[in-house]
Amino acid sequence: MQPVSLTDAEICALVQRMELLPQLLRRQQEERIAACVPLPEAWLQEQRQAFLGEMTLEALLDQRGWSADDLDLHLCLPEALQRFARQRFGPGLEEAFLASRGSRDEVIYSLLRVRDAGLAREMWIRLEENETTFAEAAHQYSEGEEAQRKGVIGPMPIGLLQPEVLQEILRSLRPGEISPPRRLGEWHVLMRLEQLKPARFDDAMRERMLREALDAFLNHRVERLLAGDAEGLDPIHYDPES
Repeated sequence: MQPVSLTDAEICALVQRMELLPQLLRRQQEERIAACVPLPEAWLQEQRQAFLGEMTLEALLDQRGWSADDLDLHLCLPEALQRFARQRFGPGLEEAFLASRGSRDEVIYSLLRVRDAGLAREMWIRLEENETTFAEAAHQYSEGEEAQRKGVIGPMPIGLLQPEVLQEILRSLRPGEISPPRRLGEWHVLMRLEQLKPARFDDAMRERMLREALDAFLNHRVERLLAGDAEGLDPIHYDPES
């Protein structure tokens, strides 16, 4: 079977119609980072062997339509990006974490929202008097998508909650406590704090923050490229000796 071929014009048209250009530019920048980060040949050889499994190199390359360099790039890219992020964004990371002022604390909460103020107050009274459970009330009466999850939302960083008054409400509650009805725009909301877990600067948090910093770095470069400002981008630099 002959492989399907596309002309350059067809490829460009498809990229535009499918809005793939930002993804392609991001990949371009990722590959440029990978080209700057040398990895040990012994490490790469181990990755090749693990990836091939029982297949021969020739069979795998033929199956995927890759060259040997394509395979090496596929194997090296995640590690190269991780090493680049650690070198570029690692210094000062703990200070940035401390400056976040608790916005990374992890929260699980239950939400019930309705447009009728009277119904919201009735639900609050019934909940306070243990005539129903929050899960039952949210599933039956809540008018948002949280009803499908019986009101439960999270775990998520509390700093992502908008408007910020939602953060304030949850921080004022003890686990299991329900807030009185509160009007927010068209909604009247009841909230119950399930769990609020303070963020810790551990290895998992460090890796998460490095991924976020790398994403922001790449997104910024893609935005500049889309705006036609390639000359304004700083060269990508990695110090192999660091």
